[in-house]
Amino acid sequence: MTNNKKNFILKAVLVVIALEIIVISINMFFEPSRIAAGGATGIAILLFEAFSVPTALTVFLINIVMLIFSYIFLNKETTIKLSFGSFVLPVLIFITPVYNVIPNRILSIIIGSIIFGIGLAILYMLDMSSGGTTVPPMIFHKTLGIEKYIGLFIIDALVCIGNIFVSGFSAFILALASVAISSLTIKIYTVIENKLANDQNE
Repeated sequence: MTNNKKNFILKAVLVVIALEIIVISINMFFEPSRIAAGGATGIAILLFEAFSVPTALTVFLINIVMLIFSYIFLNKETTIKLSFGSFVLPVLIFITPVYNVIPNRILSIIIGSIIFGIGLAILYMLDMSSGGTTVPPMIFHKTLGIEKYIGLFIIDALVCIGNIFVSGFSAFILALASVAISSLTIKIYTVIENKLANDQNE
């Protein structure tokens, strides 16, 4: 087996692990607590709470639509890169049991947000994505010149606001807190990862 093939397999395994970490945060912390903290998974939780639509199905459909948009407005290479996470994530959501690990809603969201942030941080370090609502900010950036983080913030904010109509104002506050905690976790993880990499190179 060539080194390139080994590296590809290793990266694929790490991506699956990162996606499963994200799924654990969704199925065992966010969904049982009825909190939608942004992204396609957040939209899925809102639809599940409002209309009992299966979370995995919603994420799958959103990811398919986003891949089509990616192919139309971005390019083939980006679409191919997004495809792996877009298809694997809903499968993992489907096969991973939904279980309320921590009954305390606030504590559950804090821990779930940290777990979610770690999963996303690993994906970012691998230069990969779970698809979904990461696509619109890329399109907004290309067509309108809007920075990606601004586009992502707008989408996540809209999803968080959706909590008010589905689960109440307290859910909205917890969703905002979750986004902040996940973002901080990603930042801390990235700083630690970069420091370890620099130490190894010295």
